[in-house]
Amino acid sequence: MGPGLVLAMAFLGTGDLVSSTVSGANYGYALMWTLVLALTARYFMISAIAKYKLANRFEDSSLMAGYQRLWKGFPAFFAILMLIYGLIIQMSFMRACAVALAHLVESTGVPLPDDIGLSLMGLIVMVLSLVMLSGHNAFRWLERLARVASVVIIGSFVYALFRIGHIDFPALLSGLTFAVPQDNGPFDALFIAVATIGTIGGSAINLLYPYFMDDRGWNRPAHRKIQRLDLIGGMLPLLIINALFWIVAAETLRGTGVTVSSESDLATMMQMAVGEWGPTLLWISLFMAAFTSFPAQAHGLAKLMFNGLHLAIGKKDGEMRPEQDPRYRPTLIGLFIVAPLFITLPFAPNLVYLSVFGTSVVTATVLPPILIGILILTTSKRFMLDDYANKWWETLILSIISVIGLWSLYAILTNLVDAIQRVAS
Repeated sequence: MGPGLVLAMAFLGTGDLVSSTVSGANYGYALMWTLVLALTARYFMISAIAKYKLANRFEDSSLMAGYQRLWKGFPAFFAILMLIYGLIIQMSFMRACAVALAHLVESTGVPLPDDIGLSLMGLIVMVLSLVMLSGHNAFRWLERLARVASVVIIGSFVYALFRIGHIDFPALLSGLTFAVPQDNGPFDALFIAVATIGTIGGSAINLLYPYFMDDRGWNRPAHRKIQRLDLIGGMLPLLIINALFWIVAAETLRGTGVTVSSESDLATMMQMAVGEWGPTLLWISLFMAAFTSFPAQAHGLAKLMFNGLHLAIGKKDGEMRPEQDPRYRPTLIGLFIVAPLFITLPFAPNLVYLSVFGTSVVTATVLPPILIGILILTTSKRFMLDDYANKWWETLILSIISVIGLWSLYAILTNLVDAIQRVAS
């Protein structure tokens, strides 16, 4: 097993960890059920995506071929959007890696130049990524990195809990029973929870799993059993890591008045929990979280983009694997490994605004077709082998996730319009 863990660790970014910490600091355990539901929604959606690859009636080797059966323009549509999304998300992870690495270097007493220090750390991240993805065993390196990172991050925060010395188990259990905090109003909290669940379930990164499966050679209905076990094995560490950040924040920051708005605030939290070594453990964890995402997403996004490009220009499904295209490797390296280094330069624009605006636009654009497309493809026996079409309860779950996703789309568009109006005024 391994593709599920590679995908899960590709999901895991500093934004997710900051979000879990903010929730724990502000609400204690009250909204912890949203974390469980969000990852459950993600599991069912990714499982449906994997099922189409393994057991579709046409022996399509990719999900893009299935989307093409719904609308011929889908492959080109996804290829263009993944190019835009990939550049933005890779810059985000590059900067997170560079910032965490810079803090680790400075914690040893080695000063970094103010103007190019971040760029030097970015160069290290770029070189490490190129080394990992340069050989024929690139996916094996990604698997090993995901395993090491999950152990390091979980171990760091288990140690933090050991140093804290207590967990409020009654509050933790209450937080898993759909409790809603009263201080911010039940509607606002529920709306935020629903939006989170919907966008996670319909994330564009979910589409990378079939390419990771392909790296393992899982292409037939007989692989469905091990694929489901693999996906559970990947989602479980992701749940544990987010839960650990949430619990540490709830036990250290809740009620103290300390706010969390950046990675530096996470270092403060770990210092409160562990002491002198807390910030070092935090920066190691954040570097591992961001670095597992950076090369893995470059690997998957390039394959998704070229798969869509091949289908868009008339190549038949399976006629050419993405990595067999002579343009594949230069694009992977140039666009998704080297170009993100730009964000570490002193004159680079504010990444926060770029990331929020760009990912909001892309998410709002891809959310409906991803959710509705998967629902149609995996429910109809016109597309699926008889024994593998969705059962009624699977269709119900995917329908609920789709409705929630469309609701969350409303929240994304509303916030985006408000932000544009504020900038314009």
